[in-house]
Amino acid sequence: MKRSPRPFGRPADAQAGVTLIEALVALLIMSFGMLALVGLQGNMRRSADLAKQRSEAVRLAQQDLETIRSFSELVLPAEAAEHVRAFAQIADLKRVGAGDPESNASFTLNRVLAQRPGEPLSVQVTVSWEDRAGAIQQVIMGSFITPADPRLSGSLAIAPEGDPSRRPLGRHLTIPPTAKDLGDGHSVFKPPATSSGVAWVFNNLTGRIVKLCQLPDHGVGTDQITLEDVAAYCSTVSNSYLLSGAVRFSTGATASSEQALSPALPLSLAIITAGTSKPPAPPPHDCFSNAPLSGPVEMPEGVGYYCAVYPNLDGGAWTGRLILNGIALGHAGYRICRYSADYNGDETISNVEHPLDYVDVNGSLTRQNFLVVAGSQSCPAGRLPSPADGLFYDSKTVVHQEKL
Repeated sequence: MKRSPRPFGRPADAQAGVTLIEALVALLIMSFGMLALVGLQGNMRRSADLAKQRSEAVRLAQQDLETIRSFSELVLPAEAAEHVRAFAQIADLKRVGAGDPESNASFTLNRVLAQRPGEPLSVQVTVSWEDRAGAIQQVIMGSFITPADPRLSGSLAIAPEGDPSRRPLGRHLTIPPTAKDLGDGHSVFKPPATSSGVAWVFNNLTGRIVKLCQLPDHGVGTDQITLEDVAAYCSTVSNSYLLSGAVRFSTGATASSEQALSPALPLSLAIITAGTSKPPAPPPHDCFSNAPLSGPVEMPEGVGYYCAVYPNLDGGAWTGRLILNGIALGHAGYRICRYSADYNGDETISNVEHPLDYVDVNGSLTRQNFLVVAGSQSCPAGRLPSPADGLFYDSKTVVHQEKL
């Protein structure tokens, strides 16, 4: 049977030649790719070796520095045990070994010590080695070592007491600044009150009220109270806390939480049962203020108040709501606001941030401030701190008391 000739296209042998050329070109391209992979693998291996060597060099340098720091005496005693090291022997300490025996490099350690009179010892440790490519690599670590008696480090195991922050006048932050330091770790403070001999003694470290005083001479000021007065007229109490702040007034046609300069009104303060579920009874307390007996009276700084709270819970904490009495509430009277905001940004109003109800308070609270506005006005929303504008506090207020 005859095969008919192909009507179109090239002969079969011509097509076979083209296919062979394409295969050779693909093989050439693949060969270049394989060569690139071989080079990449070589670089990766060298980088891995260098990383391992550098890690070992860092370990050797750190080990040598820690060996230098591990002295237990400043000067070696006459009959010291074999393992005892002294600061004075640092220069004679042997260098650490040459690294991991399974490493593919040999390490050389060099230590340089320098010390000037009255200054710490300067230490510089250099670890050198030759990498796979024959290049010299090195790691340099330095430190300062003070010739301090190692026995002083035992003080680090002693837990700090009280508030670790910087203390005004060297005592707890919550103690009123006008309190008199008695010089025995305590301060005494006489709250503002008319015809009262009440005074409180604070522990300078914890800020707690530790003694209640009833002075026979009501005219004695805080600065006149002596240790002899405390011994004669003060009795010890436990778990007693201070609650203090200011009441400001902005009772004009426009309420302002920043420019609260309206005259002060007569008022009193009390702690009542909190509005929480199954709240405990309000704690015993004594509150004093410098509010006018009749008013209004110009008081640019507002009314300052101080309450001594005596917790009645087993855990030494108290729960309750602080309110202002003696101020007429309602649209024709006044509305009482409180300065309160999420100052620390944790999305909650904690006891120190002046909530409506205090819950489980186990310390003294200060700067629990109020603002009295006209009953027809809303509590000012205030502003965030803006030092450039002279505002250094969050002036936000919220409703605390109003007549519904």
